[in-house]
Amino acid sequence: MAVPTLRVLIDGDSDRTYGQGDKVTGRVAFIAEEQVHINSFKLIFAGSCITRTTRPSTDSHTRKDFEERIRFFSYEREVVPRSTLSPNKYSWTFEFTFPETTQQSYNRLTRGAHYLREPHPLPPSFQIKTSVPGGAAQIAYFVQARITLGGSKGAWKVKQNLSYRPTLRENSLREPNLTTGVLYGQAWKSANRQSRSTVDKVLRRSSNRPPSIVPTILYPEKIAPGQHIPLFISLLNTRDRTNEAQAECVIDSLSVTISTYSTIMCGHTLTQPEDVVSKHVYCIARTNMNKAIAFGKTKALTSNFRLVNDAECVPTFRTYTITRRYVLGITIGIKFKDQVFTVRHNAPLEILPRIPPSLLPSSIEGDDVEPLPVYTPREPSREFAPDYESICALSRTSSTSESLTRWTTTGSSVASGSSTPATEPSTPASEVDEPVYIRQGLVAT
Repeated sequence: MAVPTLRVLIDGDSDRTYGQGDKVTGRVAFIAEEQVHINSFKLIFAGSCITRTTRPSTDSHTRKDFEERIRFFSYEREVVPRSTLSPNKYSWTFEFTFPETTQQSYNRLTRGAHYLREPHPLPPSFQIKTSVPGGAAQIAYFVQARITLGGSKGAWKVKQNLSYRPTLRENSLREPNLTTGVLYGQAWKSANRQSRSTVDKVLRRSSNRPPSIVPTILYPEKIAPGQHIPLFISLLNTRDRTNEAQAECVIDSLSVTISTYSTIMCGHTLTQPEDVVSKHVYCIARTNMNKAIAFGKTKALTSNFRLVNDAECVPTFRTYTITRRYVLGITIGIKFKDQVFTVRHNAPLEILPRIPPSLLPSSIEGDDVEPLPVYTPREPSREFAPDYESICALSRTSSTSESLTRWTTTGSSVASGSSTPATEPSTPASEVDEPVYIRQGLVAT
């Protein structure tokens, strides 16, 4: 029995990335070279989450496998009822729509407290491997054709994967809100303390005393790819809040990192192994900045700091067995006179879904593209290639010693079009082919 051909074809670009509410259209192609009996022929549009990991078993030489499969949603459509198809080429069209939320809900008593009780937004397509042997996780969306032929055991499946990533809604597009982090625990006091009498402590103005500096960092908690990530710092001298002494510090260095944490779970309530994959990306590393900052004033640390909209920039999400979160790490080196201290702050950062290109401001779209300068014609000069047409006459001339001498003593003036003396020969004498005469004998017949 010849095996029939089954294919799932998606309309449009095969590399297209879908969002919530987008339609998926295409067709199912089936080619039967002989008569086939179909017991079941269905088309399935679904989203799934698969996690795998291993743990050492009681036997030290083996490991126990854990795997869990979760369905976010599943739409099933019957292509052909139970029937017999003659040899021919068949094609059926289909249309599905990505839902905005998951359809499945799980009981926490049987699945565990980590499982979300209510439906939640669909997570993006995702794939990662852990450092544990056999550890992996995948979030996939696909259209699958499943057919069962008469007399065969099992189903024959053909699947076409789809890339999905949620997009930011228009009403959610706004400038990032800044959160203020006052770091009282990192208050800095000068180490140069001079012993003073009680009378001096009373009479001396507080503005002249060594400062006690409390740093404050302003940062966003939510950001979308392509948006500027504003970071600010402010230093307060608690002993001179109005800065009557007009003192200032110097920002010496700045380091910004974004840490990624992906958590993968398998199993149920009692046996729930968990793997965490972490990655740290150093985004900014500056030294010897020498930026002055007065007490009580706010200083910007970044001017054009944006997330690269690539495959690594996955939006923050939490689903049944996989979570993805980010942490923004800021380290600032500050100088006060001849003393140096460091301010460190870590804060959770939520990466929002990407902004559709139609909603991006023109300034953001053109930031990464530098336009070419407008072309303006200019007068040619000697630095360009010589005009060989003016050097070599188009008409046939005899190769005399005088003509050869002219080649090595004159150059071409591209600007004027006439021959003028040149500083260097246009054609070296070694490259000039001199005529070679061959004496041939005459043979009398």
